[in-house]
Amino acid sequence: MDMSSLLVFYDISSPIQPRSYAPNPSKSRLALSFKQLPFKTTWVDIPDIPEVRKGLDCAAVRKHHDGSEYFTLPMIQDPASGRVIGDSFDIAVYLEDTFPQSGGCLFPPDSTRTGLDYESPHKDSSFLVPLSPQQGGKHADYARFNWHVDASFTAYVGLVGEFLPFNPQSADRVRQIFLQRGWSGVSLSAEHRQQLLAGCKAGLQSLAECFMVNSSGPYLEGSSASYADFIVGGWLNMFSETMPAEEWREFRSWYGGAFARLHDALQQSYYECK
Repeated sequence: MDMSSLLVFYDISSPIQPRSYAPNPSKSRLALSFKQLPFKTTWVDIPDIPEVRKGLDCAAVRKHHDGSEYFTLPMIQDPASGRVIGDSFDIAVYLEDTFPQSGGCLFPPDSTRTGLDYESPHKDSSFLVPLSPQQGGKHADYARFNWHVDASFTAYVGLVGEFLPFNPQSADRVRQIFLQRGWSGVSLSAEHRQQLLAGCKAGLQSLAECFMVNSSGPYLEGSSASYADFIVGGWLNMFSETMPAEEWREFRSWYGGAFARLHDALQQSYYECK
């Protein structure tokens, strides 16, 4: 295979690579595997992301509350078209439009659209971490679902903030960047953790129920995956990689194991490390 023709996937560097831990790169990694598209990964440390994006002329797709640009990953670079795409949802749309005959269909036209009308109980909250903008137009229902799922899980990132796997050589710089963004990732007391875990269990209940509609499971459509499953799967991958082991075991037991079955199926069938 000509390596120069491969899609280049830009992911966040960490001590656990070649695995992803951040949710949005995980969504794209699942989508690339589902589409059966060969790719190679370029790992970028968090402090270097702004310059890497600027070097590829890939604008930030989000903004902080103060209006400054929020540079993050993933990105893909397609040598065949010369395109660089820097948002996980836009990447999924590009992959489906550019490679419609490869692998599965990320946005199946015959979808029952189970769960796509989900509304986050945190939809009116203000978050320190900018969410992907709600997008209209093509696949607007999936874009809306993406935003609401992000809002729900973002409300509980405090459970994993202190355990994010930063590279040792840049950890102090990364923490300073996060402090400037208003998020310290400080340790939670045992009592606070239990309160946040209980809130997480209650707050994700309605989303989990979407995965119980089709008894054949484990996906929203039943036995067939779509990009909506990868949206949730990206967050489940983050929690599985960064939660304390005993809390992840507890999380897996919630909702009759609905999220555990989804996570296991996605990891087994579609998660690729390259």
